[in-house]
Amino acid sequence: MTIEKTLINFNVPTAMLKTFDRLCRLHGKSRSLVLNDLLYDYVLKVGQQAFSRIDQVRRIDENLKNALLQNVGDDLGDGSPKAVDRRAKRTPLAG
Repeated sequence: MTIEKTLINFNVPTAMLKTFDRLCRLHGKSRSLVLNDLLYDYVLKVGQQAFSRIDQVRRIDENLKNALLQNVGDDLGDGSPKAVDRRAKRTPLAG
């Protein structure tokens, strides 16, 4: 099975590239192999974080729905936001 590949081109600081190339040679790996490994690790890490956040939001939403169905916290009402009357009279502070 052949994996389709795409050539990419980007700029990096010259000193960093020299150090990177030395490290690649030291470990006997090509620049492409190391960059592919870095991209793969990044995709795994960020992908897992994204799914974790999505799962957390789903769990929170499900818990809120269950709480409302069970009438937990009667002050939650129907779950819709309520307007606050900011014009209510304020009592002067005692001095």
